[in-house]
Amino acid sequence: MKKWLMSGAAFLLLASSASILAPVRAKAMVVNVPWDVTLIQETIMYEDEAFTKPAGSLAPLQTVHITKRDSQWSMADNTEEKGYLIETWQGEKWIKADPETLIPGKYKTETATITLVDKQELYDEPLQEAASGTVISPQQVTVTGTIEWDGADFGPPRTIKFYRIQTWLGDKWIYDSFYKEAVQEKAVSTTVDLFQATDSFELPYTGLTKTGTLKTGRYPVTAVWELPPTLGDGSPTWYKVSLPEGDRWILPEGELAGVRETTGKAELPTGGKGFAKPTYYDDENYTEVAPGSYDAFETWKDGELEWVHIRTESAALWVNPGLALKVRPAGIIPTDEEIPLTSRSATYKYPDWSRIHNMKGFFAPQTVKAFEKWLSPEGIAWYHVHGTWDDWWIPENDAEEPAKQPAEPEMNSAVSG
Repeated sequence: MKKWLMSGAAFLLLASSASILAPVRAKAMVVNVPWDVTLIQETIMYEDEAFTKPAGSLAPLQTVHITKRDSQWSMADNTEEKGYLIETWQGEKWIKADPETLIPGKYKTETATITLVDKQELYDEPLQEAASGTVISPQQVTVTGTIEWDGADFGPPRTIKFYRIQTWLGDKWIYDSFYKEAVQEKAVSTTVDLFQATDSFELPYTGLTKTGTLKTGRYPVTAVWELPPTLGDGSPTWYKVSLPEGDRWILPEGELAGVRETTGKAELPTGGKGFAKPTYYDDENYTEVAPGSYDAFETWKDGELEWVHIRTESAALWVNPGLALKVRPAGIIPTDEEIPLTSRSATYKYPDWSRIHNMKGFFAPQTVKAFEKWLSPEGIAWYHVHGTWDDWWIPENDAEEPAKQPAEPEMNSAVSG
């Protein structure tokens, strides 16, 4: 019996949303129950959930909306023994949840010509197990319709899409298909820094043979294509880079785009962390940068945060003056005061309400000795203590975050003239 399946490739961005990897045939799994299904064969309607009173039939390649499903239905039970209550022009009717006659998703009639760039398997029906055994070479094809649905159990959408195309064998379906017209590039004038060797391609599609490998370094970028978010990977971005041999597309990892040259000084009144490139400020791979004023030669913005590339006596390092002052604010003094901890105490990675370390209720009542103290602009004393694994900050008397004040003016550049 057929089931609605999605390959492991669906965890990647599938071709309907622009594949970033070549199709992968991995262990299949059953997808979620949709609220719209498309009929792929003539389907009998029934007046009752027991399927004893036929009420006519529905033609294939139309989408119906589910208003109710069998109360005993489970994800593994895609069988004709279960049913869906659907909306029809005759009112609500029941149809069997039979994977032989329907699939999840919406069917849309289309007329478009697309250019396939690699070989594609043809399917008799929009089902992965319905391969016809025929493979077509890269070519232009005419699309007459599509069926797509979200195969994600949670998190960002993972679009599954079949395309109905005209062939010499009649109408067939293709699946997970990258095509030139899917590329939505945006012209830009910027740069991208690569920190590891990166393959290049003629088109933004890794299913093609690579044209070369770019070394680490900075490259001019003339266009970008930002893909929809994928689970755990953010929004992957393709970059069109200008090379002596022509334009090429790359999909790097850990890249740095949009670095700008600058001159001036970066001030670190309380010191900070220096990194080989902008990263999470809690990253353990860092170099301590002493308090001082440093020559800055590059900047890079991450949202509202500005990273600055500075020259120190030992190396060029990326620092974040704004975060450095949050982690080590000016005015910290040594202390040996004893601080009580209660069940209402919370600890913080640094004296900032957004950086909670241990929630309330974590500690048994006890007393700890602080080694540093800082008085916040709100007048709250924060104490720095040694923890079992690392150091924590604790606000005095189990203080909580004060009421929000009006937003401060936008922070000035981290580089001064």
